[in-house]
Amino acid sequence: MSRRADLPRTRAEFLNAEGVLVVVRPTPPAPPPAKGQPALVSGNPAEGDEVLLALWDDGSVTALHGHVDLGTGIQTALGQIVAEELDVAMDRVRVMLGDTARAPNQGATIASASIQIHAQPLRLAAAQAAAWLRAHGGEHGNGQGWAALAGQRTVLTLDHATPVKNPADYRVVGTSQPRVDIPAKLAGELVFVHDMRVPGMLHGRVVRPPYAGADHGDFIGNTLESVDEASIAHIPGIVAVVVIRDFVGIVAEREEHAEQALRELRVTWKAWPGMPDLGNLQQALRDHPATQRLLVDDGDVDGAIGGAAQPMRRTYVWPYQMHASIGPSCALADWQPQDGSGLQLRVWAGSQNPHVLRADLARLVAVDDLQVDVVRMEAAGCYGR
Repeated sequence: MSRRADLPRTRAEFLNAEGVLVVVRPTPPAPPPAKGQPALVSGNPAEGDEVLLALWDDGSVTALHGHVDLGTGIQTALGQIVAEELDVAMDRVRVMLGDTARAPNQGATIASASIQIHAQPLRLAAAQAAAWLRAHGGEHGNGQGWAALAGQRTVLTLDHATPVKNPADYRVVGTSQPRVDIPAKLAGELVFVHDMRVPGMLHGRVVRPPYAGADHGDFIGNTLESVDEASIAHIPGIVAVVVIRDFVGIVAEREEHAEQALRELRVTWKAWPGMPDLGNLQQALRDHPATQRLLVDDGDVDGAIGGAAQPMRRTYVWPYQMHASIGPSCALADWQPQDGSGLQLRVWAGSQNPHVLRADLARLVAVDDLQVDVVRMEAAGCYGR
């Protein structure tokens, strides 16, 4: 049996529903850019206020958060926070993460910030909803529907001055809880983006240029010399070879034929400067373009070394570590989905930064960002430095 908390797919479906208490916040501007940090985009005011929390008259709760679960369990942890403030059982809370059509824009999922920083609006929203229920005679925590919500639509704007529960009174936060994402994975349900399918879908593969991984230089985008499409004419089901500057993409009806074409397509590249000499790794790291970020500048290091009874000079090299996916990733794009939504593009992806991805996709296909919907699904985790 479906709970009301599981059903809404867009902000409008929350805000136009009956029998619900919704806590929203005005769309916040993007923080100022920071060197070395992922891009940020402002929310689009045309979408209206962001929905943080919805309490339904059947006793279920929807909690919305803009970050995504990379396998670290934040879906469970955020559910604990909401259940704690509302004094409800964990199984009454549905946590929705990352989807651009309904989740708030809270930037990239990075730096262990999902709980310590970005959970605070959700905690406040739950505390505010609990206070409203108490003030209106609604029992929170009895496992039944909230009578005070029946036939009503109540929308509260987040109040940052709302008092939250004293940690000394916690009964859920700080306890071991079963991971809410595990049962569906064990049952083989549709969880990972790799398993997503739509009718008539095609498969794509990208031929990487020889400089894949390089991020600067005049040769980028200008190194392709030729593509011999006849070299894959014998492979069945090839729909197209897409060439845009140094981008070479293969589209096929079946995945194995796209893979075969990736291996056999003859592509000729012009000479390029090549990778730097890595024989001296320390010097190669020093020569690589970089922006220094000063974290601590405290004390007189040179003076301390000069005054030491026995100075011991050492050089420490921290090898470069790529922030990279630990498994294969993919995405699925549905152009002009035939579902009555009026969207131009819906994309299922394992992105850590769904709202920025939506902005990039909108720019790529030259449509308004509200015409693009990014649905976040689980994928390979991505860790590094």
